[in-house]
Amino acid sequence: MKLLNAEVIKKYDYVKTSIKVREYMSKFEDEYYRYVSILPPSITSHLSEIKVQTSFNNTSAIETYIIKKTEKEEEFLKSLSTILKIIDTFNDEEQRYFKGVFFLGNSEPVITEELQCADKRFNHIKKSSMIKFALALDLAVLK
Repeated sequence: MKLLNAEVIKKYDYVKTSIKVREYMSKFEDEYYRYVSILPPSITSHLSEIKVQTSFNNTSAIETYIIKKTEKEEEFLKSLSTILKIIDTFNDEEQRYFKGVFFLGNSEPVITEELQCADKRFNHIKKSSMIKFALALDLAVLK
């Protein structure tokens, strides 16, 4: 797909839309690190932690861990799939910008150098990609 037309971009409040996209991607990144850091419970017994259970529990700590890990993995993969489907609709320059900022953590000067374009063109690419992403997730803010 081509870049959004300048008139289409002007219909949206880029600053507010950009903030919403960054918040969404920040939550996605948080979920990624939560998913990665789900640690299994200790398998070894600790005498100081022995407690008598008054009710019968059908699942062990390991089973609970596996269920939780599987659920988090499914949620994360669903979010990732949605994001990647949206990015696939971008043109090459928009993909490089979006992936560079949100997946690779590159700064704007690095991306500008990679794209080898003038500041005016870079700003258009940046605005187009952010607004397209926001529109796909219904995050765009009209002026």
